[in-house]
Amino acid sequence: MTAAGETTAGRPRDSRIDTAVLAAARELLADVGYADLTLTAVAARAQTSVPAVRRRWPSKAHIVHHAVFPTERLTVPPDENSTLADEVAGVVDNCAAVVSDPAMRRAITGLLSDLAADKDLERELSTRMNSVVSGDLGARFVAAARRDGTTLRLDPSMVAEVAFGATLMTAVMHGAEGLDARWRAQMTAMLLAGG
Repeated sequence: MTAAGETTAGRPRDSRIDTAVLAAARELLADVGYADLTLTAVAARAQTSVPAVRRRWPSKAHIVHHAVFPTERLTVPPDENSTLADEVAGVVDNCAAVVSDPAMRRAITGLLSDLAADKDLERELSTRMNSVVSGDLGARFVAAARRDGTTLRLDPSMVAEVAFGATLMTAVMHGAEGLDARWRAQMTAMLLAGG
């Protein structure tokens, strides 16, 4: 089986079903949480069939990973005039947006539990996340440092990992409201100082 976005032989995949299924999964996660999410409920809300869902995502963990960490939300839109500070701030802001999403907050503990129980699944989904985030950030950080006239001393992957971990912990301790503009500015400054 393949995850959504991969191509296979046969008729073209209907991207409207992909979009509807991921939207349904996010809505249901926010309503019922990870443990009570079923592919049957997702398919019903998306007005499709369970086999159509399973052709795209082989397990609940796969669909939830794609729903709460969609490719388009893992990175911010590129800006050819951005500074390194802008890029780091973008990472922090994006992490805050992802962690503030009610679907993600209700999904994360169940998803992490499933990943910890299945090393192959963990490797597969971690590779997906790393390939999107690391590839995009690496090029962007290098270009921004060049525009700034400085040498890049920050590891883009480390910046993303620290920002996400700190964002998640802040949300656990203070709720999504703890990820306000002041917190994001302080986190950005701290990450920049680490380089």
